[in-house]
Amino acid sequence: MSTENRLWQIISTLAVLLTAAVPAYVAYDLYGRGPAPQKQLAVTRISPIDPMKDLSALGEKVSLSLKVEDRVLNNLVIARTFLKNTGGVPIVPTDYFESLSVAVQKPWKIVAVENSKDLTSFVELRWKRVNDTKFAADPALLNPGDVVSVNVYLTNTEYAGAGAKDKQLKPDIEWKVRITNLSALSESPSERSLTLFSIDVHLGDWSLAFTIIAALIFQALYLHLLSHAGLLRDWTWQSIALVLGASLLSFAAAESSATYLFGHPLGRMFGVNIGVTHWLNAPWILLHVGILALLYRRTLQRRRPAGGQQN
Repeated sequence: MSTENRLWQIISTLAVLLTAAVPAYVAYDLYGRGPAPQKQLAVTRISPIDPMKDLSALGEKVSLSLKVEDRVLNNLVIARTFLKNTGGVPIVPTDYFESLSVAVQKPWKIVAVENSKDLTSFVELRWKRVNDTKFAADPALLNPGDVVSVNVYLTNTEYAGAGAKDKQLKPDIEWKVRITNLSALSESPSERSLTLFSIDVHLGDWSLAFTIIAALIFQALYLHLLSHAGLLRDWTWQSIALVLGASLLSFAAAESSATYLFGHPLGRMFGVNIGVTHWLNAPWILLHVGILALLYRRTLQRRRPAGGQQN
């Protein structure tokens, strides 16, 4: 066997192993979670707003205060959060081991927690005060796709007002819940609005190295198979399009595989579970496997006449 053939056998073996790594990992992960279906609850935060901040620009010309029930406040921050069941199974009240709660650290204090009334499709939770820094919701049914919109009203008990020229810091809001077969809340560390089509790519650490190496191996294998399949005879527009398509598919499949194997780098950095968007990542891997299978088949068909099997 020539050195070139041995090299291509090594590259083919590596490509097969890298391609098989994702389904093997997913199968192992599903096996480790047991027979109960996995549940997913995503949290999306909107940047807190301070409705009294703009008015405070008037300085000593105006004295600001706000009365909520029987309490008079000199500052108020509103933090809005969306919670969505992004899994494929419902979350029922009996699944809750610990109720959904929202908490802050002193000197912040939670004034109230209310459901948003923007859309009638939002699920409304029943909130109860635990103490000055924590509210909890009664367990509620969340079907797949259900969204809860919550407004958290907070005040800083050490804020002396605009006249003191101090800086109003943003509160550190913590959401917690314990639900059967829910590993963690899936939360984006970067504040973003809820959009239907949002595609982003984040690579770092081992996922970046894996993506580059796997993509180069995939691309080398594609070019080898395209050549032996008789699709790269001359550098025509068709050949150039095939090479560009192979390059795109190589990097897309490698990046999607890295997402499954290593997760989101920002999630590892902030210690949160961001999860994997299957409809954005799985199609590239499936297309990659299908195209490789077709190229292998075409290559074998072209080699058969050379083996003396001509009709």
